[in-house]
Amino acid sequence: MFEHPLHPVVVHFPIALLSTAVLFELLGFYFRRDDFRRFGFWLLMLGLTGGIVAAVFGHWAEEAAEKMGVPKEAIELHESFAVTTLITFGLLLIYRWRIRDRWTPVHNGIYLSMALAGLLLLGTTGYFGGDLVYRYGAGVQKESDRPPVTPGLHPSTDPAEKK
Repeated sequence: MFEHPLHPVVVHFPIALLSTAVLFELLGFYFRRDDFRRFGFWLLMLGLTGGIVAAVFGHWAEEAAEKMGVPKEAIELHESFAVTTLITFGLLLIYRWRIRDRWTPVHNGIYLSMALAGLLLLGTTGYFGGDLVYRYGAGVQKESDRPPVTPGLHPSTDPAEKK
């Protein structure tokens, strides 16, 4: 199980959850609906938890990526942004929990600024993660390392084989 790269499997959940958390918080501020804000809070907790899980799997995949020839500097850049993103959303969660339902315009401004900074960091982290895969081939098997394809197990695109 741990030979398969798990980081790319789980990383999409925190990206979606954290982005949606900020969206629901914005909707809560705009429509003045506490249920949107509560939902945003729960999404923020789930997204942060998923981000920690993704970071653990990313840390485990780091050595394998280096062995594949991915530059350590590129991995460290992605990792630095990931840690900064998790810290930002962690601080956002703490701030949100401490404020609870005592929102003022100042609280709104601070929270929204932190949330938008978190989204910017999240996008940048994803960008550099994609760079590791698409530029350097992290987690991608080389053609020579792939096991032979067994006929009949995969759908064929060759029209001659379909006859």
